[in-house]
Amino acid sequence: MSEQPQQVSRAVLGFPRGRRVRRALAAVALLAAVASLAPPWWWQAAVAAGRWAGRHWPVVVLVLVAGALSVGGRRRPSAVVLGRRPRTPAMPLLVHVALLLGLAAAVAAGVGVVLWDVLGQPTDRPQAPGAPLAPTWGVQERLDAVKVVLTVVGGVGAVVALTVAYRRQRLTEADSHREDTKVVLDRYTKAAELLGAADASVRVAGVYAFAALANDAPEARQGCIDVLCAYLRQPYGTAADPGPHDPGQERQVRLTVIRLIRDNLHLADDDPRSWRGHDFDFTGAVFDGGDLAGATFAEPGRVTFAEATITGGLSFDRATVAGGAISFDRARFAGGAVSFKDARLTGGRVSFVDARFVGGTVSLAEARFAGGVVDLSGVDPESSTGVWPTGTPAPPGLRLPADRRIPRT
Repeated sequence: MSEQPQQVSRAVLGFPRGRRVRRALAAVALLAAVASLAPPWWWQAAVAAGRWAGRHWPVVVLVLVAGALSVGGRRRPSAVVLGRRPRTPAMPLLVHVALLLGLAAAVAAGVGVVLWDVLGQPTDRPQAPGAPLAPTWGVQERLDAVKVVLTVVGGVGAVVALTVAYRRQRLTEADSHREDTKVVLDRYTKAAELLGAADASVRVAGVYAFAALANDAPEARQGCIDVLCAYLRQPYGTAADPGPHDPGQERQVRLTVIRLIRDNLHLADDDPRSWRGHDFDFTGAVFDGGDLAGATFAEPGRVTFAEATITGGLSFDRATVAGGAISFDRARFAGGAVSFKDARLTGGRVSFVDARFVGGTVSLAEARFAGGVVDLSGVDPESSTGVWPTGTPAPPGLRLPADRRIPRT
């Protein structure tokens, strides 16, 4: 096979890099600068907020922990190339824990300052005779302070434990990702070997292997579809010039590819095996027959028959074009008939720009137009007389060749 898909996954296990740490430090510095220039009423508001947080500190702690876990657990979508090892945590665990401990110490110090202010800035030193009475630390207050300290220490320990468990889980996920990627690579390699075999029955097995892999691994689906389309784009021998394979046997292999594509385009959008919305590139392929009847083509998928040669007919009967684009631009219809009987066009675009008809026909007479566009405006009027019945008004969305325009209904 000359064309191999490279991108098979859209999820990578990533970790924050140094850039994020620098951004966090910059944010802290900015907050410090703003705090140094803050007007007095800001501090009054901060004290009021601190008093509220002091009364409801368990809720505040739980909210902070939940926020940290939700931010740390997010994954950044990216593309993974076959064979590339997934990224593992770049920051050493000791550094990670040290940073968290430092952050926890800073939070504890801040909480202590707020509590000291909330309690009226008490002191345990003797007061001068005649001085105004100031709040003092009694036994109960000291016990309460010890409880707060123990709570903070316990919270720090919990944060460290959560960090270690989180890092261990990420490493486990990375190992699992590597194993899954290895399985996909092994199946992909075996399917490619089957598809490149000399025996036609083995090649058919390779076609089914790629279709099964596409259904089992959605992240590899477009790559498998690309391989099957690339197989159809390969040179196709004839009786006069059979090429490396027997033309009759090769035709059966190619029809199997088309049939499997049709079967998976039959499936509903909510079916996890559906191939709707994917791209199919048949550029330059030779179609000696094929049945896409009942298939549904939906956006954002694009189906390209550009420069293809259709010699044995191609059926789109009862197919639905609900979005996306189907292109027959510069295609050559040589003796084959392309039928759209009972096909429904509800969206998207079907174009025949510079298509050539050499004994072949395309019939849209029994198609149902409910939206979308079928563009035949660039087709030679003399060679496309069978596309739409002469004298019949064209429905909205059908653009006939310039010399055969009929008033629309």
